[in-house]
Amino acid sequence: MTVFIRPEFTPNILHTFNGYHLQIFAAGRAKISLQTLVNNKKHEFYTALPKKDREALRRQKARSLTTLPDHYAAVDQLLSDHPDAKVFRVHAKGDNNATADNAHVLASLEQEALWLVMSGVVHRWELTTMLVHVLLEGKGKRTGEASILYEYVPTQEHDWQDATFELADYKTGPRITGEVPAPPLPKAITPQRPPAARRVHCQKDEIDDYDDPILFTDPPDDAEEKDEFYASSPAKAPQQNSKMKTSGSSYKDQLWAEVRAGSQDSRAQS
Repeated sequence: MTVFIRPEFTPNILHTFNGYHLQIFAAGRAKISLQTLVNNKKHEFYTALPKKDREALRRQKARSLTTLPDHYAAVDQLLSDHPDAKVFRVHAKGDNNATADNAHVLASLEQEALWLVMSGVVHRWELTTMLVHVLLEGKGKRTGEASILYEYVPTQEHDWQDATFELADYKTGPRITGEVPAPPLPKAITPQRPPAARRVHCQKDEIDDYDDPILFTDPPDDAEEKDEFYASSPAKAPQQNSKMKTSGSSYKDQLWAEVRAGSQDSRAQS
C-alpha cells in the first residue's frame, strides 16, 4: 500500500537531502534525521525492534513487495549474508502509524555493524560490540537521555549510493563507558564517492525524550517530542550482568550467546 511508502526515502526525493544524522540510544533504537538543503530542516524518523522481527518484515513485504522490489531484495540479501541480524522498522517522529516500508535498519552483533536500507540504497555503519549489544537489548532509560552515538554524513557532493562508514571516520565515536572514541577529524570534511568509505562528522547533540513501542503493532499517535542540545556528560552504558566477561573475544562470544539464546526463546514462545 502506497500509504506505507514514505516519500522521503524514494529515489527522486532522497537525493535532494543534504545528508543525514544517525543517532543510537541506550533504549535500543536509532534515529535518522534527513537534512534538507534549504533552511537546514530535518525530516526525523525513529526505529523500533519488533519482538518477532521476521514476522513483522513479512507483513511489510506482503503489502509493499510489488512496489518496492529493489528495497526488499537488498534487505533479503543482507539477511541471507548475516542471518543473525535483527530488523528494525522505521517510522516518522511523532506518528507510530507512519511506518516506512521503504526504509529499514538491520543490526548484527556478529558483524558489529548496522545497515540503513533506504529504497535500494544501503549504508553500512561499523559499530562496536557494546554499541550493537546496547541497541539490541535496549535496557537504557527511554526519556531525557542523550544518544550514545551521534554522527553526521554529508551527501551534497554525490548521488545517494551504497557506502560504508568505519569507526575511524567518525568525528565523536561511541559515548559508552569503556568505549574508546575515535580521534577527532578536521572540521572540513569532503566525502569520497562510493564504494570508498566517506568521512562523517557530528554537528550537535540532542537529548531524546520519546518512548517507542515494543511491539510491531502501532499504538495510538504518540505525544510530540522535544529535542534539546546535549549539555551534560556522555550517557553511561546500562548496567551489565556481573557474570559477563568484559574483555577480548570471550566478551563478544558471551554477548553473542545471549542474543542467540534470546532468539531461540522468542521462537519457542511463538
